[in-house]
Amino acid sequence: MDRIAQAVGLSPIEIRRQNFLQPGETTTTEQIVREPINLGKLLDRTLEISEYDSKKQRFANENRNGDTRRKGVGIAAFLHGAGFTGSGERYLSSVVGVEGCADGSVRVLVSSAEFGQGTKTVLSQIAAEALGLPYENVSVAQPDTLEVPNSGPTVASRTAMVVGKLVQSAASGIRQTLISSKLLSESYSVDEFRTACRQHVAKHGQFRSWSRYEAPTDIFWDDEKYRGEAYAAFAWAVYIAEVTVDLTTYSVCVDDFVALQEVGKVLHPLLAKGQIIGGVAQAIGFSLYEKVVWQNGRMQNCQMTNYIMPTSSDLPPIRVFFEELGNVYGAYGAKGIGELPMDGPAPAIVNAVVEAIGVPFDFIPLLPEDIENRLSADGLAASPQPSGVGVVL
Repeated sequence: MDRIAQAVGLSPIEIRRQNFLQPGETTTTEQIVREPINLGKLLDRTLEISEYDSKKQRFANENRNGDTRRKGVGIAAFLHGAGFTGSGERYLSSVVGVEGCADGSVRVLVSSAEFGQGTKTVLSQIAAEALGLPYENVSVAQPDTLEVPNSGPTVASRTAMVVGKLVQSAASGIRQTLISSKLLSESYSVDEFRTACRQHVAKHGQFRSWSRYEAPTDIFWDDEKYRGEAYAAFAWAVYIAEVTVDLTTYSVCVDDFVALQEVGKVLHPLLAKGQIIGGVAQAIGFSLYEKVVWQNGRMQNCQMTNYIMPTSSDLPPIRVFFEELGNVYGAYGAKGIGELPMDGPAPAIVNAVVEAIGVPFDFIPLLPEDIENRLSADGLAASPQPSGVGVVL
């Protein structure tokens, strides 16, 4: 986008603003954007938080002083679909269960795996909310296929939105069963729910409610033409990176990073922030450090001694912000979030590097030797020149 901006004489901000998708417009797969998005608002808020305009001008002035440390600021605006692409969710036909236990507690039965991202916490929250119970009354069963149904793999930014919506539905089924059987009134206390649940199990045995995914009527994907609703919902984001390029060592340091995203309802703010910070940290490695070297079909740097990853000292303050819009397809309005922060950091960082040293790059990671080689090829390594117009991935 920055390269296009340079060619047509617009700023990196204006080229994006003029090309943002608007509600009612279509994506490249002819999907109509039905979400009430306002990408211009996301952009304006990110520019304000990051102090983009003042930093851009200040860095340009400082870079003219001929110092060997050059600074730049770069932007990326992007989106990521939630759930399996196209017909994926329809083919999976995922099933989720919620169980009312003999002791009056509740268990969520899903095959979604917890590996630190907060699945157990969020799915318990969703079930508790649907049943009007405290979070402590809900647990999540181990994803043992002898006991839990096939709710699909833990991939594709689908857990909170797709699986969570099924958990909400299955939990509502438990509530409605107890109410329709006259064991529970419409309004009830925690103790009344536990008593009703115990009575139902004592009388009928195992008490489980199931919910199977059914594609919404307005979501359809044509597998033959590769057209239609590629995703039920998208998460949208604007990221801004501030970097310093050392022209003595040719290394890049990310000094500050602002990540603003619209991901529907944020079910657990702390876990959501943690996922964004973790994703951005991974993407900084993707952008500046982690180069996979292949030779004769084998990875040559497959050890921690020669495959360089960023440590905590290599990471900047990662400032995370959210906007929340409704999403009818996810649990309480939630969208997918897990993969989003891997999309934007690399282009934002590369754009910032290009602005800092005025030399284009079209690859990652930007290792020091690659920066030195590019500057040498342009005759700039020995006598660094002032920053030029940004050119982008």
